[in-house]
Amino acid sequence: MRFASSTNRGASLTGPSAPVEGMVGWLKDANSLEVYDGSAWQEVIRGTLGWSNVSLTSGYEPWSGATVAPRVRRVGPIVYLEGRMQKSSGSIPGNSFGLVLGTVPSGYRPVGHYAEGAATITTSGSGAPVGRIEVLTTGEIKFYAEQSTSWVGFSNWWFVT
Repeated sequence: MRFASSTNRGASLTGPSAPVEGMVGWLKDANSLEVYDGSAWQEVIRGTLGWSNVSLTSGYEPWSGATVAPRVRRVGPIVYLEGRMQKSSGSIPGNSFGLVLGTVPSGYRPVGHYAEGAATITTSGSGAPVGRIEVLTTGEIKFYAEQSTSWVGFSNWWFVT
């Protein structure tokens, strides 16, 4: 059976149509095949999802010098994040601990735990030009850095869903 999303599947499979062990379903939004094990749906195969733009938090925009806006792509269970972003005016402040920069679309988000890694930043002072980002299961991209920066880059960053 095919469903637009897991929410749609849950609304459709109730009462006499409730799922039974061995039932198989395809989720179009996540591009994944799932099997019901008698108590929960288990993912069997996760397909490829093409590039999709990250929804940036109000006050942020793609970096003016970037070739691509922040975006994500999923190949099987691996999600790739690339692009650069900046604040619409001014710099991204130093001592940014958990600043929400944007949101990754559904289907590209980590499952069960957040993903974390390094992000490239620019600095006008001394020190290592690096910050840390987390992608939460809600899709929020959180940024952590001690130094202010004019842009944040996500190139060559990936995580497993």
